[in-house]
Formats: sequence, C-alpha cells, structure tokens
Amino acid sequence: MKTAVHLHLYYMDQLPEIISKLQNMDKAGIDYELYVTMTAKDEKVETKIKQAFSEATIWQVENRGYDIGPFIDFLHKINLDSYDYILKVHTKNKNQGNYTIINGNRMDNAIWGEVLREALLGSSEQIKQNYAKFSEDDTIGMLGSKYCLTSEKQAYQSLLELIKSEMARLHLPETDKVEFIAGSMFMTRTELLPLFLQININDFAPTDGRIKEGTKAHVYERLFGCAVLAQGKRIDGIKQYHYGKAFLKARIKRFFYQKKQTKSGKTIIKICKLPIYSKRCVNE
Repeated sequence: MKTAVHLHLYYMDQLPEIISKLQNMDKAGIDYELYVTMTAKDEKVETKIKQAFSEATIWQVENRGYDIGPFIDFLHKINLDSYDYILKVHTKNKNQGNYTIINGNRMDNAIWGEVLREALLGSSEQIKQNYAKFSEDDTIGMLGSKYCLTSEKQAYQSLLELIKSEMARLHLPETDKVEFIAGSMFMTRTELLPLFLQININDFAPTDGRIKEGTKAHVYERLFGCAVLAQGKRIDGIKQYHYGKAFLKARIKRFFYQKKQTKSGKTIIKICKLPIYSKRCVNE
C-alpha cells in the first residue's frame, strides 16, 4: 500500500521537528513519497529537506487558501491512481495567546499543531496502528486526532450555507451533519479525493493571517470531512491519552484562576470563574 505525504511548509523554523516526525514513516516501514509546498523560495530549507528525504518533490505555490489551497494544488500535481492513502500535514502558527476551543478543550496554537501531528506521525508504533485501522475496517475513510475531530455546531454553523453550496458544486448530496478534523491534518483514502480536482488553488483568496474564520479555505477544511461522510465512509478519531490528562489539568487550573485581556483592553481576573478584578488600560 503506497502513500503520498503532502507537507505544506510555511513556518520554515518548524522544519526540524517536522523532519523528525516524518522520519517515523521510515521507521514504520511505510512505502511513501513526500511532496512539499512552500510559498517562498528558500534554497537552504530545500537542501535540508533533500538531505533528510532525497526523493522529496518540492515546489513553490502562491500563498492562497492557507494550507488548503496548496493541498488542492498538490492533488493536481500527483497521479492519484498511484496511491492508496494521502497524508496531509502542515506547519502551524505558534504565537502565544492564539487559541481555539475544540470539544470543550482549549487548544493554544502550539499544542494544537502538536496534537494533530502526533496523532498521525508521533511514533512508528502509532503509524503502524493507523494503517492497521484502515486495513482492518473499510468503513473508515479518514483518520485524525480524536481531540480535533468535531461535529460541534458552533464549529460550522456560520459556514453551513457556504458548505452546502460547495457540496452542490462538487455534486455531493446535501447534508446537515458536518464532522471534520479541526486544523486539517489527516490521513485519508485516496479514492475519496478525486472530486476535489474540480477546483484549483486559484479558487482561493490570497492568505491573510489576520482573518481567522469565514474564508473558502475554512469552508473546505470542513468539506473534507463532509465528503468522507457523503461517500459512505466515516471519520475515526485517534486516541491520545496523554493529551487528555493535559487538557484536564489545564481545565482545572483555569477553573481556579484565569487572567485575560479583552479586545477592548480590559484586564479581567477570575477565581473559580467569579470575576474579582477588572481594570481597563488607558493608552496615553
């Protein structure tokens, strides 16, 4: 069984940890080919990639659609019939203070990317378990972190009409159920992806990091999951028990003490979720 791995490398400083994770594919004895997209030419980075993966294919793409646009470009560049599985990974902004809430767990950006990648590439043993799942259960169409697999309404409600519109464009049956891997790192069966060849990277707007939601890329992040369900398969969550403990500890800590600054510049401190201090900062 052969796999095509797509890495979208935007944050170049994260390359060493990405290389370390990808090398677990070799340790697991997986037959795969690596494809890397970047939005800027960087010969030093390309050399490092080639040193680690001599057969890797690297090319530059326009900075459109965050990691989704480059993934669509990758699908057009390869021969899908040559692969049984597709593995999609990318770098993720680690800026402190940026976070999202998924299934009740607060995901700071740094740990969000880590959780997603660990589920897919955390160890050779984890990788073998993932492939075994696909081999033993043909109802599974996609795999990703259990902690990032969500069907929460607040994760898609504002985009639902756009999701339905794009599903109609791709000739998929309409559905009110939306389930997807938040953060868009997953492993999937190649047979589920040809329908995405109906679009290309130029269908996505240039990436603006200040926009956190509502773009076509965010619609397609959810649509990948919808496409799996619409084609009669299901999405399975990879369990990562050590993260569960970490999320529980963080939740308990936030219950007893929280300090945050609102967009209006107000600092709020809460003890046991009760506000005990509030002060607005005034810029002179």
